[in-house]
Amino acid sequence: MLKRVYHYIAGDNTTYRFEHRVFNLTSFVITLFCLQGTLINYLLGLHWATVWLAIIGTVISATLFYLSRVRKWFTPATIFIYITGTILLLGFMHFYNGASYGTIIYLIIMLLNIFLLIAQRRHQLLIYSLLAGTALLLIVVEYFFPQLVVPYASVDQRLTDHVTVLVYSLFFTMLIIVLFRRSYDREQKMVLDQKRELEEAYRLTTEKNEYIESLVRELHHRVKNNLQIVSSLLSLQSNRLEDDKARMALEEGRTRVDAMAMIHQQLYMENDLAAVNIEDYLGTLTLSLAGSFGYNSGNIRTAVQLKNRSVDIDMAIPIGLIVNELVTNSFKHAFHGVADPKIIISLQQQSDDRLILTIADNGNGLKSSEALNKATSFGIKLVNMLVDQLNGVMTIRENPGITFTIEIRA
Repeated sequence: MLKRVYHYIAGDNTTYRFEHRVFNLTSFVITLFCLQGTLINYLLGLHWATVWLAIIGTVISATLFYLSRVRKWFTPATIFIYITGTILLLGFMHFYNGASYGTIIYLIIMLLNIFLLIAQRRHQLLIYSLLAGTALLLIVVEYFFPQLVVPYASVDQRLTDHVTVLVYSLFFTMLIIVLFRRSYDREQKMVLDQKRELEEAYRLTTEKNEYIESLVRELHHRVKNNLQIVSSLLSLQSNRLEDDKARMALEEGRTRVDAMAMIHQQLYMENDLAAVNIEDYLGTLTLSLAGSFGYNSGNIRTAVQLKNRSVDIDMAIPIGLIVNELVTNSFKHAFHGVADPKIIISLQQQSDDRLILTIADNGNGLKSSEALNKATSFGIKLVNMLVDQLNGVMTIRENPGITFTIEIRA
């Protein structure tokens, strides 16, 4: 029941933030306080101006409660309008209620504490200065203009007013603080519950991610193993063939399978399961190709200049197969009679969406670049297909070896 009343007065957690709910609650309680103050001022027989000023304070407080709770108008301006009205009303009431002999200073201090509870931290010093300055100013004005003060009708009236204001101001201050604390505790509990839910969701997500990563890692491992088995089968089959062309075709197929197996091997070993370090991959691939044709690391060099060396698998595999085909072609056909064979593989980033892959050798070259473009071998067809897959364009030039330049649209 109390929780329902609280939500009806302050507002729900989803629509109103914490400070807004506290302001709604506070303005409602102050409205009750002003209403009760009006009645007490009348019953005590205080000056008629104190009664009417209390009525005006009730109207202002009720209006701001309506605007904040119903119309959802809550900004720093709302609080400062409230404070301005408080200063004006209590400033006039101070002189009609015995001035420094009266109780208005108590009320200013009470409202100061309440406003400091509901205001944002960056506004608290200003609020303190306004209300504390108002209390000080009232005392100074009273000192220099004592004729403005309307005294109590009797000592009994003054004592009764002091006791009454002391009791109900303490009560309302305690009520505001208790309600604020309950709101704060409820807010903290909600935050802690959300934190626990997020931590549990994070734990479950982490466990699922670790499980998925282990599955993907195992998948790459098994794909690599299967590709190595296929490579071994192709190698065994090629050893049994007597036809040189057939044996060469199987060997070329085996190197293509090995090029893909290397990618899955690297993915299995790296933390990133969807991208490979292209520099490491190209270095390992080209050294493996050099060794298989009887060359060494001095005959081949790779240079990678990218913002991010990790390349997605969908791009790494076509690049690896292109390098495999063109480097294999150079080792097989380009270096007959060349004293110091060299191959250079370069991958550079020209812009955010443009890469340049270059494979160049110092071999014998071709009679013309058209001869390669019109070639019907499977390897060259495969290279053209892979270039298209990368949305790339390949150009060829002789200088005096041959240089393949492939522009890739990332």
